[in-house]
Amino acid sequence: MENDIKDYKIKALKREILINNLKAWIVGIILIAQIIFIGALFAKSGYFGSKTSASDKKVGVLRYNKTVTEEFTTKIMEKMDKLRNDKSYKEILFIMGSPGGSPTASEELSEYLKAYQKDKNITMYVESIAASGGYYIASAIKPLVANKNAIVGSIGVIMPHYNLGELAKKIGIEEDYLAAGEYKKPISVFEKIDDENREYMTKHLIKPTYENFINAVASNRGIKRDKLLPFTEGKIYIANAPEIQGVLVDKISSLYKIKNELREKHGKNVQFVKIETEKKFPFLPEVKLSLDIEALKTGFGLK
Repeated sequence: MENDIKDYKIKALKREILINNLKAWIVGIILIAQIIFIGALFAKSGYFGSKTSASDKKVGVLRYNKTVTEEFTTKIMEKMDKLRNDKSYKEILFIMGSPGGSPTASEELSEYLKAYQKDKNITMYVESIAASGGYYIASAIKPLVANKNAIVGSIGVIMPHYNLGELAKKIGIEEDYLAAGEYKKPISVFEKIDDENREYMTKHLIKPTYENFINAVASNRGIKRDKLLPFTEGKIYIANAPEIQGVLVDKISSLYKIKNELREKHGKNVQFVKIETEKKFPFLPEVKLSLDIEALKTGFGLK
């Protein structure tokens, strides 16, 4: 019995030692990872005196690869603002890959890119798609270069409408609202758009936006409206289609060729720096570069 108790205690002690060792290893790994992470952040910020000199030649590579929204467009402009006066960045390689979206956001970014060109050159490359609002933005920069298999065009305006009336009846949902003004509520998801409101929405929203789109692209591309009109019926085109050369697209190329041309322009040692628009680790909280003791105590400056 005494031997059994002794064996049990020895096994329990060994188990406890093993668990403590594992805990120590885990804590150690976490601490090392955090130290490396913080060190990398400080190095990137130039805190250790390794900041890139203004003489270095860089090209900022920025991808617009989402639906056009006010939020993403604002983020793109904020990223570009940070590079505008940085002389080490010789230009921006803007890679378009958007199917379109908000007309307002498209106009905002289009105008921003044209103004930006006065301070720093932009190379516009359509890698996969520049349709609708995506093309609205891409048209702001000349020459417009595209992959031969890229999709371009879709110059038109659409406002989707879903009629959930039959479903609402089945599950017992009834719409109710208060409004002042005959046209304050022209459409409802619970019924079809009637002829009067369809005409009203087309006249006051769809057609004016469509006209703005056509005029903006014609102005951006430096071509007469009449020349552009045959390509403004909402059709999409493969970028190397003969009929759109010089109208919707200026040059067919590839990303590899464009980078080689930029190396010839700025020197073989030019760096292509990817401009991040999203967190590398979206599951992590934002990093706060701070040296205050309380911040370090609560996760090495992570908030």
